[in-house]
Amino acid sequence: MITINYKPTPKQAMFHASTANEILYGGAAGGGKTKAIVMDALFRTMKWPKTVAVIFRRTYRELEDTDIKEALESYPEEIATYNAGRHEFRLKNGSKILFRHCENEADRFDYSGLEAQFMYFDELTTFTQVIYDFLKTRLRAKKALGVVPIVRAASNPGNIGHGWVKKQFVDAGPYMEIREQEIWSEALHKSKKIRTQYIPSLATENPFITDDYIFELETKPEALRRALLNGDWDSFEGQVFKTS
Repeated sequence: MITINYKPTPKQAMFHASTANEILYGGAAGGGKTKAIVMDALFRTMKWPKTVAVIFRRTYRELEDTDIKEALESYPEEIATYNAGRHEFRLKNGSKILFRHCENEADRFDYSGLEAQFMYFDELTTFTQVIYDFLKTRLRAKKALGVVPIVRAASNPGNIGHGWVKKQFVDAGPYMEIREQEIWSEALHKSKKIRTQYIPSLATENPFITDDYIFELETKPEALRRALLNGDWDSFEGQVFKTS
């Protein structure tokens, strides 16, 4: 029997079980965001053979330091084999988990041929809405797969995407509640409901985080402390974030 050593926190479990089409998970630092993304991608590709999950982060260095590192530590070799040259895991059931970067808006066109069923963004606020909206057009599934494509994202407050992420997820309605929005297709002449959800998490809810990390966050300047310790999306109100 293959054992997957992972016991999700209640918020991580909510993230995995949600029926929303799009989710933002996080807020505070240390809430287990990257772990949740990496494990969610594994569970979905295990459940549905021959599917593709893609995990985006702004740079490959960030992917290697966080998401890929987490996956290498968490994915059993009996289930998934990593190809370092291609930055992807191949599962025994024919599914794949891709790790991709999109540092600048022009990079989004590198993925014009991508077809994925499960799409993840780690640190969503490091991306512009232009990148997010375009990459979501790569999300589709053949009817034979029997899969409903989903988007899952995680982020702290701040950075260049703070404003649009806050508006789209955080300010859209009560926290943790799945919100429905009806959209109309002129091409299909019918409507459908899109469900979105914001699940806040705190470092104090993560049993694997030490007290030292909490004390470290407590020493930061007020705005940074409120953002990273409390997940406060209003702590940077009025600040302007620019791309490098």
